[in-house]
Amino acid sequence: MSPPVPLTLYLLTLNCALLPQPPTHLSAAITPTLPTLPPALLLLSLQELAPISASFVGGPRLTQPITALSSAVSAATRSVYGAEAEFELLGWCHVGPTALLAFTPTHSAAAVADVRWASTGLGVGLSVGGAGVGLGNKGAVAVRLLVDGVEITAVAVHFAAHEGAADRRDRDWADMVRTLVFSSSSSDGDGQGDGEEEEGEQEDVQQIYPTTANGHLFVFGDLNYRTSDVRPKGIVGLGVEVPPPNTPRSAWRSWLDRDQLTARRRAGLTCHGLEEAPVTFPPTYKYDLDAPASDDEGGEGREDVFVQNRWPSWTDRVLFLPSPRLEVMAYDSIPSYKGSDHQPVFAVFSIQGGVGEGGGEVVSPPFGVDENWRLRRAVARRGELVVGAAMVAAESAGVCGVLIGVVLVLWGGWWALGGAGAEM
Repeated sequence: MSPPVPLTLYLLTLNCALLPQPPTHLSAAITPTLPTLPPALLLLSLQELAPISASFVGGPRLTQPITALSSAVSAATRSVYGAEAEFELLGWCHVGPTALLAFTPTHSAAAVADVRWASTGLGVGLSVGGAGVGLGNKGAVAVRLLVDGVEITAVAVHFAAHEGAADRRDRDWADMVRTLVFSSSSSDGDGQGDGEEEEGEQEDVQQIYPTTANGHLFVFGDLNYRTSDVRPKGIVGLGVEVPPPNTPRSAWRSWLDRDQLTARRRAGLTCHGLEEAPVTFPPTYKYDLDAPASDDEGGEGREDVFVQNRWPSWTDRVLFLPSPRLEVMAYDSIPSYKGSDHQPVFAVFSIQGGVGEGGGEVVSPPFGVDENWRLRRAVARRGELVVGAAMVAAESAGVCGVLIGVVLVLWGGWWALGGAGAEM
């Protein structure tokens, strides 16, 4: 019997910065990063996909960018693999402006089954009975599925921003592990969260860590960890030498030594049990969208220039749970893409062997399931709908978005939590 064909996975994370993502530009950026053979699964982790108002309410202002990104994937895969290897959108899910898209080849030999989705909000905090409920302005979305019998779990994340919020990001990770839960009713993949259990049905609840020794876990997105605990008032004049963005890794070595994610992960404060391939690319954030146009021959868009009020940082990452069967084939940024103040980051993985052959140890989640995870998401969803609908109305009336957003978050939270405190 011939050995099983390795499974290839392609993962890409992009913070869209609330900007339209032209399919032609994104397709051109993705094309040279694709593996030689079509991957069995292609996954996109997207952050700041659409304004809060649109992403909380849904509708065309959210589905339009999903369609555009799907077109970019289709164009890129056709250009590399030909029309016979057309990729189709298997499904997608979002929480606020954070989304996860899963694509598979139309004529793939790999069998996909048991697809489950989950989401949780990690953003603006509301208190219910002393416990926090996070709205979806920040959050995480996950998919779990079997590919040729191999369990794969992918989690798209967007954690808290700002240099001084490393502790908050650690809490986001802990809250995510507790509340990002797959249930037997979470298999829609239609864009929005979990369903309801049938009365009397036994619920199958699973956390993001693999349930078998042959399972694989990937966490990717804008984790937002920085290279300093304080924000600069302006990089120029501080006596800190900032290398140009596209200089070799050696120029960034001292900056990598200050990377919050690496330090806190090794200290056991976040991303427990996960690893990362060596970071060999320059910081992916934060680039000046108003920088001069590039003079490079054949280049598109602006020059790569860091803004002055953020320390250059590797906010965009791809992490994985190590396994003897898992190999990292590529891990890099895509500096040619100028459609955001973040640079996209991609990774290619190969999973060797068939089911039951040489898997790693089963890793226990560092935190247990929050017993109120479903109620918390439902309560947060109510608040999101109220805030989103009111913000859409306010925008139409020309009211200041920031002011109305603050007021409506407070009011929407009060309304959404009415009567919920006694249940939690």
